Amino acid sequence: MQFKLYNLEKEMLHYLVATNHYKESDMLEIKAKYSKMPTYSVDAVFKDEPNVTYNYTLYDGKEWFQLGPSDGEIEGNQDKYKHIDTKRLQGTE
Repeated sequence: MQFKLYNLEKEMLHYLVATNHYKESDMLEIKAKYSKMPTYSVDAVFKDEPNVTYNYTLYDGKEWFQLGPSDGEIEGNQDKYKHIDTKRLQGTE
């Protein structure tokens, strides 16, 4: 299981760098974890927003989805969160 978590962390970093155009140096922490639902998720914390944890899951081994902060937290506060995935915002505008 440790190997799976390690690979998820590496894949998450690659996604943020290659797809979202962040630099590795923008990240404070990327930490994968095992839980009930989703089975595996990855928390990402950015250096310029150290008090916010963005939670992601890899759907079907192919596509990353940002799960958190929750939609309720984001709604009406989009300016508060600097790193909301643009895929999430497309459905709320």
